[in-house]
Amino acid sequence: MRIALKNYLWLGVGLIFLFWLTRLVAITVFPPFLDEAVHVYFGEVSRQTSPLALADEGRLFTIWWYMLFQPQQAATLWIIRVTTVLVVTISAAAVIGVGRLAAGVWGGLTAGLLYIFSTYHLFFERLALADSLSGAAVSVAIYFAYRLSRRVHVIDALLTGVAIFVAIGFKVSALPYLGIPIAAALTLRPKGRNWREQWRWLAAALGAGLGLTGIYALGLRVFGYNPFYLIGFHNANAGNSLLTRIIDNASNTIAALSTYTGAVVFILLVLAVIILIIRRQFFLPLCLLAPMLILLISERQSIRFYIAPMTILLLCGAVIFANEFLKQRRGYVLLLIFMWGAVQWLPFAANPSAPNLAPADYTEYLVSDASGSGIPEIFTYLRDRQPIQVIGLLSNCQSLRYMAINTFPVTCPRVNPNGSDVEALAALMAENRTEGTYVILEDSAYVPAEAPGQLLITITRPQNGPSLAIYDLAPS
Repeated sequence: MRIALKNYLWLGVGLIFLFWLTRLVAITVFPPFLDEAVHVYFGEVSRQTSPLALADEGRLFTIWWYMLFQPQQAATLWIIRVTTVLVVTISAAAVIGVGRLAAGVWGGLTAGLLYIFSTYHLFFERLALADSLSGAAVSVAIYFAYRLSRRVHVIDALLTGVAIFVAIGFKVSALPYLGIPIAAALTLRPKGRNWREQWRWLAAALGAGLGLTGIYALGLRVFGYNPFYLIGFHNANAGNSLLTRIIDNASNTIAALSTYTGAVVFILLVLAVIILIIRRQFFLPLCLLAPMLILLISERQSIRFYIAPMTILLLCGAVIFANEFLKQRRGYVLLLIFMWGAVQWLPFAANPSAPNLAPADYTEYLVSDASGSGIPEIFTYLRDRQPIQVIGLLSNCQSLRYMAINTFPVTCPRVNPNGSDVEALAALMAENRTEGTYVILEDSAYVPAEAPGQLLITITRPQNGPSLAIYDLAPS
């Protein structure tokens, strides 16, 4: 059954609209993660000082993007998450486009549905993270690069390079995706085209990507900033051997990603990559495996770093499913995809705070001191007391400050992870024992063990994570 172009456009629009709806519903249910508040705070600092003030953080475009909407003024969490979804919706369009280029209309449909029903993307792309924005730009780069399989056009090459540069600007860890144009030039060749045209396309794409990135980096260096600083910083103390690190990181990553897809679907996706390699369709496997290997070398690991590889893995699956199975068994394959959505995706979408995250992510986003667990409860409790001042001695203090921005003032003093601020924080509490002043004290080695005044309530986190105690520093 052939689908007319006009009908395909409606199909694509429908998939993108469905994607948008699934990402917007109950978008603020999950508590605010530390990095989300950090991005808002960085934007606030940049607005007050210099747009380049946090350039060393390696995610300057992310800071600028959120700063553009001034989320610190009101409804912070809703604004930054919705504007994140605004960007990743472009990623959904790119994924559908790549699926169509690689496997026709049914490939676009399969790619769109797999992306919509991916609990991994549902979770991470609804958080205001640099990885989500960068991963979206990588998807766009792959789409324009894949068009080389149909035509050799300098505009496509330039757009590929620009998209990679934007991905790097969102987060510097996207540097390995500068290899996308090379993978495309080596593996995608339209019929009737010669290699000279291919190399011209590659020169244009690499020239745009490398040129813009080089100008960006050199420009920041002129002003005394190093956009690549964090890459070295996070890998400066690698204690284990390279091979051991790769094996450990790979096993942990596979375990986490398969939790989100389900073991059977993950195995099918890996088999799809192998089939593409066997059939000498190397472009998507190269875009997946080469950058992923570099990620696995890194000492610092978090599952959110794998947004772009996970997207490409879904694309590999979509291409094989559409080319191999949908031709003869369309109804069955689509039914299986919807069943996967009902079993794997729907329960997660109904309650993203439930313990159906990968274990490492459950700990990081719901249990640890970086999580937002307990912060909504603190806000509700203090709102009724109408405090004059609240001092937040907790790692994720900025999330509380932005949540209460128009309700009561929150001060977030520095809390150094090495514990060097403990004495200063104790002195700060002693100096502010005035009526209407409250302190939030996290059960952490970074802050004093107790506070003066009266303990009002202790809020626990899941799995005995660091609790949060509210003290009245001047009880009547």
